[in-house]
Amino acid sequence: MSSYTQMMEAFLASGPHNYKTNLPETWKQGRTAFGGISSALLLAAILNDHNDLPPLRTMQINFIGPAVDDLTVTSKILRKGKNNVTFSAELDSDAGAGTHGLFTFGVERTLDMVMDYPLKDIPKRPDELEPYVPRGEAPSFLVNFDRRWVSGPTFFEQSDNPDMLIWTRLTDPESWDKGLLPLVVLADTPPAAFGTISGVRALSSMNWNINFLTDDFSTEDGWWLMRSATRFIRDGYSSQLIQIWNSEGRRVMDSMQHIAIFQ
Repeated sequence: MSSYTQMMEAFLASGPHNYKTNLPETWKQGRTAFGGISSALLLAAILNDHNDLPPLRTMQINFIGPAVDDLTVTSKILRKGKNNVTFSAELDSDAGAGTHGLFTFGVERTLDMVMDYPLKDIPKRPDELEPYVPRGEAPSFLVNFDRRWVSGPTFFEQSDNPDMLIWTRLTDPESWDKGLLPLVVLADTPPAAFGTISGVRALSSMNWNINFLTDDFSTEDGWWLMRSATRFIRDGYSSQLIQIWNSEGRRVMDSMQHIAIFQ
């Protein structure tokens, strides 16, 4: 098994500027790379090549096609202004275009008004909950996750209210204090629609948009509280909402995905 830390260290050692890595079986989702790890590789390449960037404010990911076996990652600056700098990054393989993204970093600006989400009431801590083990055959990449169910339907459980609240972290202890990049990996866990429709054969993320609400990605023992919910499933697609809090109940991320559903 290739842990998150092992894969990321080997990937960064192949740079700078043009990065390469071989996709381990334990990071596959069906025939392609798990979207969380491919997105994190794009961001890691940018951060490794540019050590003077302001905080990451937003990223937009398009999952264009399968990313298999030998992966390559490149990035370039699209525009650098006084306040913001935007990069494009591409992860491709012999199968063609894979995961492409836009990443915008922005300086902090002082405003007269501040509005923020209230701290979230934490119903149960991870150590109060049993590890979740999915029923049946699970995707390969899930071996990298430790998940503790707080509320809502579990995967493969039929529900009219697909709204899940889950504690999650990587099983790799070396990642627990690494902040942003492991969080990006975790934030792309299987969406709420997965457990709501009978006969679902597969899901495929089409795009992923994230707004980062802080530049402080610290949390206790690597645990993040994630809400995955949907109110839209139609014509073979679903729009998914994902929100994430740290161990103190401070909201750090708002995101949305558009999912293709196959039966």
